[in-house]
Amino acid sequence: MEIRNLNTFLKVAALRNFTQASRELGYSQSNVSTQIQQLEREVGVPLFNRVGRSVSLTQYGEELLPYAQQIVSTSVQMENFMKSEQALGGTVRIGIVESLFAFLPEELFLCYHERFPRVEIELTVDATETLKEDLQKGRLDAACLIDCPLYETEWRKWHSVDVPVMIAASPCHTLAEREAVSCEDLEGQEFVLMEDSAPYNQRFQEFLARHNVAVHPFLKLQSAEKACRLVEKGNCLSFLPIYTVRRAAESGKIRILRILEEEQMQSVQIILHKSHVVTPQLRGFMEELRKILETAMNG
Repeated sequence: MEIRNLNTFLKVAALRNFTQASRELGYSQSNVSTQIQQLEREVGVPLFNRVGRSVSLTQYGEELLPYAQQIVSTSVQMENFMKSEQALGGTVRIGIVESLFAFLPEELFLCYHERFPRVEIELTVDATETLKEDLQKGRLDAACLIDCPLYETEWRKWHSVDVPVMIAASPCHTLAEREAVSCEDLEGQEFVLMEDSAPYNQRFQEFLARHNVAVHPFLKLQSAEKACRLVEKGNCLSFLPIYTVRRAAESGKIRILRILEEEQMQSVQIILHKSHVVTPQLRGFMEELRKILETAMNG
């Protein structure tokens, strides 16, 4: 059984398309089809359903997937066994959701470059759905997303960190001297909130509705960084993840208040497609990102 055929199987499984897989792999489409046919003859079962231009994994293909990934991953590790991290080359393609990128410290990239000086990082900063599509089509190796619902049949969660989401208050606000606030304290207060599509904002609105509390969101926007600056300068509140406001709080520009009734959290996740092979270069980047998340997200 050839490693090359298993690698081609993984690429077709990820893209659900022979033509796209051939382009990604640098083979002709007929070559890709031949490799899949060879693999199917070797295992003795059909691996893909082919209906017109539609391609999907059979039950046998689904069952082969984790074994193929393990074999190809082990093969890559064996190839690099005698190479130090300093000697490894190549490219890692990473996606980061827009609302998180601005708050990731530069040390992430500098520390990784020190470990893997010959590896190039291709970074894509975009919306969640775009990044998931790029992962599915093989244009990214891994992505860092926020509160992304994952279906175990398609995605693999490599790591996740739960991050507190708290009330940010201007130092001159009447609630600023408190460590915590109740729902009653929030009634009628002026807020700068994230857009309605932000998952943690949706949960905040549901929380307020459960407690029959009405606030006054005079502004909704996409940038948590801008919301933090508005709170610094105005007599208002916002509801933001801790990592977006920590620096401002440490310098005394804002106050951070927890909610008494219910702790609010969001999940920051490192995910990849289930059929994607984890190379030493990719694993190294995800390890550095995990360290950053565990320190920068919760302090």
